[in-house]
Amino acid sequence: MTFKYSTSPLTGNRVPVIIEGARSPFVKSFGAFAECDALELFSRTIDGLVRKADIPVDAYEEIICGVVTPQVKNTNVARDAILNLGLPYHIHGYSLNRMCTSSLETISNAAKSVMAGQARMILAGGVDVLSDVPVTYTREARRALLRLNKAKSTGDKVSAIGSFIPKALAPKAPGITEPLTGMSMGEHAEIMAKLNGISRQDQDAFAVLSHQRAAAAQESGKFRREIVPIWPSPSFTTCVEKDNIIRPDTTLEGLSQIRPAFDRKYGTITAGNASALTDGAAAVVIADEAHARNLGLKPKARIRDVVFVGVNPYEQLLIGPALTIPMILMRNKLGITDIDLFEIHEAFAAQVLSCLRSMESTDFCSRHLGLASGFGSIPQEKINVNGGAIAIGHPFGATGARLLTSMTNELQVRKGKFGVIAICAAGGMSGAMLVEMIEGA
Repeated sequence: MTFKYSTSPLTGNRVPVIIEGARSPFVKSFGAFAECDALELFSRTIDGLVRKADIPVDAYEEIICGVVTPQVKNTNVARDAILNLGLPYHIHGYSLNRMCTSSLETISNAAKSVMAGQARMILAGGVDVLSDVPVTYTREARRALLRLNKAKSTGDKVSAIGSFIPKALAPKAPGITEPLTGMSMGEHAEIMAKLNGISRQDQDAFAVLSHQRAAAAQESGKFRREIVPIWPSPSFTTCVEKDNIIRPDTTLEGLSQIRPAFDRKYGTITAGNASALTDGAAAVVIADEAHARNLGLKPKARIRDVVFVGVNPYEQLLIGPALTIPMILMRNKLGITDIDLFEIHEAFAAQVLSCLRSMESTDFCSRHLGLASGFGSIPQEKINVNGGAIAIGHPFGATGARLLTSMTNELQVRKGKFGVIAICAAGGMSGAMLVEMIEGA
C-alpha cells in the first residue's frame, strides 16, 4: 500500500496537548531485562502505547526517542523502532541525548513542532537499558584495530598485528562520571549535601517516604494504568508487569545500616537513598488539540511551558530544579500555591533536598534569580506523591516521560489543575515543564 504524502497546510489550533502515556515496568539492571536492548524495549513500549491510545497509525507523523547510553547497533532507536514495528514508512523518527532530561526534551520538541504547525500527532519518549552498556577500548587499541581492518596484504596484516600493545587492548570499564570534573554523580551529590547541610537521616527519611508512596501506588493499582507488560527476550515466556525496585519494607533503621557509597569515611549518600541502575522505556502521545478533537480524541492536559537551563557543574551539578521551578512559575505568573502536584526527579535524596532548601534560601535566590527573599517552600504532600526514582528506578532516557504520565494521571484522579515536572541532569543541566489539565478530562 502506498501512502499519499500531503502537500496541503496542516490544520489545527497549534496547542500541544497530552493524549496518553505508557511505560514499561522499571526493573533493576542486570535482571529481568538483562538480555534486552534499547530497540527492543522501546519498540515494545511504543507498540503498547499505540494500542492503548487507539489512534490510527497513519495519523502519527513522528517518533522521537531520548537515549543516554550509546547504542552501537541502533544509533537512531526512534526510526529503527518504526521499521521494527512495521509502522507506516512516512513516520519520521530521530533520537537525541540530553542526559536525564532526554525524554523531557523529546516531549518539548514535539510540543514545539505542534506549536509551529509542523506536525499534529507525535510519539515522544525515551529508553535506557543499563544492562547493555557498551564497553570501549583505548584510543591505541582502536587505531590498531582500524589498521588491521584496512590492511590489504598478508604482510600489512602481520605488521598491524605486530603493532598491538597488549595492555592497550584491555577494555575500559563503563563509568558514569562527568568528563570535565572527573567526578561521579554521587560525588557531586555529596558536595551538595555538605554545602546545604543535608543530613544522612534526612536523606534516609526521604528515601523511606519514596518507597512507601511507590509501594502504596503499586498496591492500589495506580501504576497498572501506565505500565505495558513486557515479555522479554530471549525466551519470551515470562511476563514482567510491574516495577521490581520498590521495597515496601524499607525502614529508617534498615537504611541506616548501609555504608556510604562515594565518600566511605565522611559520606552520607548510600545505595539506599539514591536511585538504582534501571532498565526501562516510556513515551507519550503529543497532539494538536483541535486536530485531536476532530479525530474524536479526548486530550488530558495542555503543555503550557518548558524551561531548560545550565548551571555551574563545578559548584552544584544537580541544583538545576531550584532554578527551573521558580523560573517556569514566575514567567507564567504562578506561585507554589497554584500548583497541585510537583514531580521532582529523585537522582539522590540529597539532590532533591538541596534543591528544596535552595529555593527557600534568600542568599541562593538573590544570587541566581535576583529575588529579595527565598522563592518559597513546597509542601511535602505535593511532591512525588506516588514515589520517585529512588523507589521506582531511573532509566536515564525514559524518566521525563514517566514523570509526565504519572503526574497527569494523578492530576486526573485528584481533579487538579496545574502540575510541574523538574529534572536535573549530568553536565549541570535541568529542565522543567508546566502542564494544565483540561476541564472534564
